[in-house]
Amino acid sequence: MSIMAASHVFAASENAFRRLRDVRDLAAAGTLAWDEAYSSGRAEYEAALTRLREAMRLDLEADRVPSRRR
Repeated sequence: MSIMAASHVFAASENAFRRLRDVRDLAAAGTLAWDEAYSSGRAEYEAALTRLREAMRLDLEADRVPSRRR
């Protein structure tokens, strides 16, 4: 990502990766899925992943409505 992606996509990918790593660390420490710390960390990761997807779609102009050619 750091080589090819636009800066806003790279920043979003770094954030998502760090949130995922946080969740991994909680699980490795024995935090259970129903613990507040885990569910909060998981929610932060899901939100970061959503922002990454949005940044990637924006960069690719994937939400653009295609023009009709006649």
